Amino acid sequence: MKSTQSPDLNSLRIFLEVARTESFSSAAHRLHLPPSTVSRRLLELETVLGTAVLLRSTRRVSLTEAGRQLLDSISGALETVERGIANFRPVDGAVRGRLRVATSFSFGRVFLPSILARYAELCPEVQVDVQTTHQNIDLIGESVDVALRMGQPADSDMIYRKIGIVEQRLYAAPAFCSGLALSGPEDLRDVALVAHRTRMRRELVHWTLSNGTRHFTVEQPPAIVVDDPILVEGLLSQGLGIGLLSDVLAADGVATGQLVPVLPGWSGPPVPLYYLYHQQLGDLPKVAEFLKATRETLRTKSARPDAETITT
Repeated sequence: MKSTQSPDLNSLRIFLEVARTESFSSAAHRLHLPPSTVSRRLLELETVLGTAVLLRSTRRVSLTEAGRQLLDSISGALETVERGIANFRPVDGAVRGRLRVATSFSFGRVFLPSILARYAELCPEVQVDVQTTHQNIDLIGESVDVALRMGQPADSDMIYRKIGIVEQRLYAAPAFCSGLALSGPEDLRDVALVAHRTRMRRELVHWTLSNGTRHFTVEQPPAIVVDDPILVEGLLSQGLGIGLLSDVLAADGVATGQLVPVLPGWSGPPVPLYYLYHQQLGDLPKVAEFLKATRETLRTKSARPDAETITT
């Protein structure tokens, strides 16, 4: 009598192997199972199907008509399942799959090329999908594996680790500075400022500067407000004002002579660098290797290395 149960996937896998090898012992060896388990699971399968699928003798095993129909029906589907599982547990140990990374434009420009170059050495068969935005996105809702950010994260149910610190200073184009006489941040009062929106408060620039012994807060309307530090860098290079930039983002402009430090004895508050990931993803090889590549890269870049793992 046919059972109302559905056939077990493992039993179907055992049946497929017996049908291929025409031998209980050979199938058991290939599946790393005791022969008694193979025999028992096939009897359970026949009970569920309500018909015999194998003809057993002392010398060989052959398929019944129902067994041949079952083999034709399931062999392709089971092979597809096996290939899919192999992508997660490859027998050769290689890490494969797709890694989704979210980061800001500025972090991406400064750090991501070096991180991805190192990651390509560690996991050459992983496809990387990078999403760049200046907004903090929902990692779970957007199916993102890892986020790389500047500033304090606000995500809940995430693991985040501080992996570095970047210093901030005032920068401008040499031509813009040529007619200025600046002895301290108080002298910025009548100077055109280019501001990143997150460094503002109530429509005013809000820059807290320090020279090690004294603090001063610059608060005044900016000439230009933008949403991303990369644009601040470009506008400063064109001589449109003075802005607060991270040293690593300003480094290329300084090297080419397009930017110079302004009031070099004063600096803004250090900006922490973080990576974030869901606690259930940290053990995935593709994620673990990316975190490793990120840590290694930050040690060699000009960001000051740091380490602090926190569960929010």
